[in-house]
Amino acid sequence: MTNSEAKSVASSTVRNRILGVLFIARGVIAAGYLASFTVLTIVGASLSGNAALAGIPAALVMVGRAIGPVPTARLMDSRGRRSAFVAGYTVGALGGLIAGVAVATESYALLLLGAFLLGVARASGDMARYAAAEIFPVEQRGRVIGLMVFAATVGAIGGPILVLATAGPAVALGLPEFSGPWFATSGMLVLASVITWIFVRPDPREISVSDGVSDEQGGLMTHRISKLLAQRSIQIGVLALLVGQAAMTLTMVVIPLHMHEGLHSTGAISIAMTCHVAGMFALSPLTGRMVDGFGAYPVVLMGAIMLILASILASLDSGLGAVLLGMFVLGYGWNACYVGGSSLLATGMPIGIRARLQGRIESVTAVVGALSSAVSGPLFVGGAGMGWVGVSGVGVAAILVVAVGWKRGLVRSTVEP
Repeated sequence: MTNSEAKSVASSTVRNRILGVLFIARGVIAAGYLASFTVLTIVGASLSGNAALAGIPAALVMVGRAIGPVPTARLMDSRGRRSAFVAGYTVGALGGLIAGVAVATESYALLLLGAFLLGVARASGDMARYAAAEIFPVEQRGRVIGLMVFAATVGAIGGPILVLATAGPAVALGLPEFSGPWFATSGMLVLASVITWIFVRPDPREISVSDGVSDEQGGLMTHRISKLLAQRSIQIGVLALLVGQAAMTLTMVVIPLHMHEGLHSTGAISIAMTCHVAGMFALSPLTGRMVDGFGAYPVVLMGAIMLILASILASLDSGLGAVLLGMFVLGYGWNACYVGGSSLLATGMPIGIRARLQGRIESVTAVVGALSSAVSGPLFVGGAGMGWVGVSGVGVAAILVVAVGWKRGLVRSTVEP
């Protein structure tokens, strides 16, 4: 084996190790977050003494989630990916600890603070997909992003288990039952922080694979970002994330209420949400390979079409089977948009400002999700059911279909004589 070949093998080993650590950290965090969020509204109602205030902690999580990506991205560019993620996970660990103490001391104010900090820390876990992707060649980044999104499946499995596993020990220690998930979340974030600091070496930024874009392009920071946003590929990537989040959230938020009013059992509602989560995450590795094999645009287009189909199914009162199918399709439509859009945003940008632009897009996506959640209720009530919700979902997803079609038309027009 030549020296160059040995170096290539070592580089591949290092990249796979870093990917594995980021994957494990993402899965550990997802389990902790789902465990705490499972009891969030219950604890919120209990500590506030008013069921009307039960949703405020969740709202503060969303606020933190919208704020967190910007400082996280700045740290990623100035201090490196590893330091930024460790800082974010530490903030999240502190938030989980504060929330656990809040439950133990029956302090609603502390719960609000802890929930906000957990929301801020969420950015580190979400943006780890970009750090993982940038250390691999462009043709492999879809697969890598798909794997990182798949890590959230661990949360869907481990979160409820953590709630059950931590209740007994908390009571045995003389603490309230629902304090356990919060302390467990804090511990999970500490674990993620430790393994990231120890094993994510060298920093992903240092071994980022060039995709032909120089850091010197574009002059001032604001000018470089505006220049990047003028690229059609970046525009489609941003639109895929925003449309996917908006169309998915519109239906997901109110479908449990719709099913409840339709006299479906709690078990049926749980199955529907399980189908939705499975659609969102379980097939992510397949989606990533499709991006690498066929390109991001066809995958994004497929996602938009699936969101349209899911919105139509949701608006029809066609029985439980149609609802379950619609929820799975809704989740996978989001997945295709998310993985495909993230892949477009993982290439074609200078390494020096890549994270900063990605962070801003993450913030906007979180705000869009919050706004979609807020308007879904009025649409549901005003439309006397899922009618207007479905129409809105179709309209939002259609924007992405038109945008991708326009992009492909522009490409053909530049190639054909």
